[in-house]
Amino acid sequence: MNCMWIVIGWIMLTPFSDLPKMKKIKLTEGVTAQLPEGFRPMTDDEIAQRYFTYRKPVAMFTDARAVVDFGLNISATTWQYEDLPLLKSFYKASIVQMFTSVNIIKEEIEEINGRKYAVFEFISEVRSDPKAIIKRPPVINYTYILYTVVGEKVYILNFTCPADVRSQWRPIAHAIMKTVKIG
Repeated sequence: MNCMWIVIGWIMLTPFSDLPKMKKIKLTEGVTAQLPEGFRPMTDDEIAQRYFTYRKPVAMFTDARAVVDFGLNISATTWQYEDLPLLKSFYKASIVQMFTSVNIIKEEIEEINGRKYAVFEFISEVRSDPKAIIKRPPVINYTYILYTVVGEKVYILNFTCPADVRSQWRPIAHAIMKTVKIG
């Protein structure tokens, strides 16, 4: 009888999860994260189509349908690790300016695997210019992003997916970010 209660207690305490099987990926020297097994590196063409930037990201991965993305960017900076609260304010202002509208779900300083990060989680919307000849529907995305300073560089880790699949991918984004290790 006692054995039955132990088994029932174990079952009740075991977390039920819809998380996919994850695998550890080396993003760059000294940086790892666990990503769903179905994720693959993005091609240069995919990066160019979806991310309009003059500098190629250090690492970009996408899911099997090429809809959900996770990546790492590193940029030179004069910020110090101790400046993280100020850096957080700076990046918040930058995020708000990048999109037509932003609904911030989470913004805080969080410690993950012994390192502090400025964390933002938000829904963004980009609408086409009302004066544009070709009207496009708005692009609405869910983003979970981490910023930290390492030496004289800012490391930016981001997870992005269409907002309409957020409920499916949000727990996975959180799980991925909890596995990030730098150093």
